[in-house]
Amino acid sequence: MPSKRTLAGLGSLAAVVGFSGIAAAQSPTAGTGLGLPARIGIRFGVSFVIYLILGGACAVLGPEYTTERVREIQDDPGSAFGWGFAFGVLVPIGLVVLAITIIGLIVTIPGLILLAVLQLIGFGVTTVWLGNMVAGTRGESVGAKDAVVGAVVLALPFAIPLIGQLLANLIGWFGLGVVGRNAYESWRD
Repeated sequence: MPSKRTLAGLGSLAAVVGFSGIAAAQSPTAGTGLGLPARIGIRFGVSFVIYLILGGACAVLGPEYTTERVREIQDDPGSAFGWGFAFGVLVPIGLVVLAITIIGLIVTIPGLILLAVLQLIGFGVTTVWLGNMVAGTRGESVGAKDAVVGAVVLALPFAIPLIGQLLANLIGWFGLGVVGRNAYESWRD
């Protein structure tokens, strides 16, 4: 009669061989049927539409607010990026650590929802800021043209496979920083 150790070892070996065969049989583009140029085009198109909606909403619904945030980024981009890092990395980590306790969970859920709203507004401001810089209006009143140009500029790095989303998020920290800092200062006052 074989020992339990032998059976466990054989079972583990069979599982490893079975799973490695399944993994090896998978195609890197399984089920898509699209080539790399088509996937890059789709990523560009989808991100362009999303950034256009966010930037257009900021430019149309809050033109004064957006113009002020764009000027803040242009006046002090280092501070904007630093605040963006805090709101993009440190605050979410702090909220997740706080969620370990029951009381912290009550604070974490609304905090993460608020952070998601700040990120959406921040990406809208970033889109308008980039469009404003490329269009050459340099902090003057923002408009729909800035949103369109910024959406194109921000969708370009996003279309790059693997590192595109990371680049777009890093660029988005500028807008998140000024929006987050403004929300924090308003809350403190």
